[in-house]
Amino acid sequence: MKIQLKGWKIKNLSFKMNDKVTRISKKNSFNLSIGHSFPEDSINEFGIGFIINIKDAEFRVTLEMLFFFQVDQVIDEQFKQSDFINVNAPAIAFPYVRSYISNLTLQSGFDPIILPSVNFVKLNESKREE
Repeated sequence: MKIQLKGWKIKNLSFKMNDKVTRISKKNSFNLSIGHSFPEDSINEFGIGFIINIKDAEFRVTLEMLFFFQVDQVIDEQFKQSDFINVNAPAIAFPYVRSYISNLTLQSGFDPIILPSVNFVKLNESKREE
């Protein structure tokens, strides 16, 4: 099977500097949610969405990014339930999320935030167990 990342867009972005900056703790919090969609008018395209929430000592970021993929086969129920949707496609898209966040924070005048790597295999296994 061939897959192609067709593009991505920012659906929602909120970047807010904290009113009271505390440099005592540089510990950041990072939350990630992932979803997917299958357009009804296409038989070989799907989307992956990320919602990222970051709390830093100096600012807060909420970001929703959408990624659009195309495959060379018809997307059926078996494909929708496959690891490809929950593991491979997010792994392809996530480096773009990491780069965007890093550049956003740097270009906003702060130290760049470098998001941690995510083990999508382990994340998928955790979801299945729930």
